[in-house]
Amino acid sequence: MLYNLVDFPAGVLPVSVVTREDEDALKRYEGHHKDPWDKLLKKAVAGGVGLPVAVQCVALPWQEELCLRLMKEVENVTRMERQAIENMSADDVSATSR
Repeated sequence: MLYNLVDFPAGVLPVSVVTREDEDALKRYEGHHKDPWDKLLKKAVAGGVGLPVAVQCVALPWQEELCLRLMKEVENVTRMERQAIENMSADDVSATSR
């Protein structure tokens, strides 16, 4: 929202989802500053398994094409990673079914 106010091109795209492993790591999270914000953060994001995790890409004013290019690169990289994970999972399933 801030970037819209200062007229910077920006876009948001999902790159992953919250996993059970993320939830388990959150339970062990102690925070960096041991202040009330750490506890509030932990409470606010608990129970988010399956929710999307997104990245916001921002460029300087009048650089819309650069922002779109960055978003496309992020999308391509995360798509390749997701496919690699899916292929590994499929290999595990086929190996156990033999």
